[in-house]
Amino acid sequence: MKWILTVSILITGLISGFFLFYSSPSVDNFQETIAHYPIDENKKFTKASTTIDLIDEMDEDEYTLLWKTDSEFDENSYLSHDISLLFEDGRLKETMSLAVDNDNKLSQKMKLNGEDSGHFEAITFHYRQINYDNEITKSVQTMSYDQLYILDSPLSSIEIFKEPNSEAQKEGKRILDTIIQQNLEYTWEELINYFHIQAENYHHVPLTHLAKHNQQALPNLSIDETKELLATTWRGLYKYYFLGVEKHDGTVKSPIGSSVPLVLFHKSYSHIIIIFTNEDGAKYNIVKNTGRF
Repeated sequence: MKWILTVSILITGLISGFFLFYSSPSVDNFQETIAHYPIDENKKFTKASTTIDLIDEMDEDEYTLLWKTDSEFDENSYLSHDISLLFEDGRLKETMSLAVDNDNKLSQKMKLNGEDSGHFEAITFHYRQINYDNEITKSVQTMSYDQLYILDSPLSSIEIFKEPNSEAQKEGKRILDTIIQQNLEYTWEELINYFHIQAENYHHVPLTHLAKHNQQALPNLSIDETKELLATTWRGLYKYYFLGVEKHDGTVKSPIGSSVPLVLFHKSYSHIIIIFTNEDGAKYNIVKNTGRF
């Protein structure tokens, strides 16, 4: 089954928008480094981590962050690939990707400048492809996540934390979370209404929350079934979101600036829908039939 990508561009001044419904041609020939192979339950990562840390305060309002991902496997893999996405206040700020052949360790990092208060979240999909002598190919996959809050107030020194430890940090986190969540929920509700999705028929999981399902099964699924469904989800995210979002004219635009995608798992798990807006306000709806029913 192919993923189906629906994009709608809202053009100022037009009375009505329009839909473009297609399988994205410009990325059909992409290098499929995150491919569909059965998951090898006997193999595990020895390390899989994502970190965001403050490394420099340039002045009262500006700072530098270091964003890192690391993964290790207990043997060399035919293909190793890690992709990571960093969101600031509910919008995609940057991405990192590293793929190598016949190695067991991957490490990548990026320095980023920031200013003022913010909530930074990074999620990484770690993937290994293993080829066995009997011509059987399997995969091993996991996710890692990290976050960092920065509270910048003219009345006090800058506060940096992953989890709040003081009343001031708890209140600052509450305010940031409320603003960001309200903005995202407004965007997601608008997308759900625009694409006529029956929201009550789906389990709703923001992309930034997917990592908790490394060990926590989706409702009414086993953990192994959950892993297979998440692998399908990440293949779609990689091909139609991470690598670039195709516009109505066939050009591919960077996903930077887009909203956190909301992943909708139909309660029968017959299909998955991923919805988001890009930086320009275009509405996207990616649909994948899972083949379960």
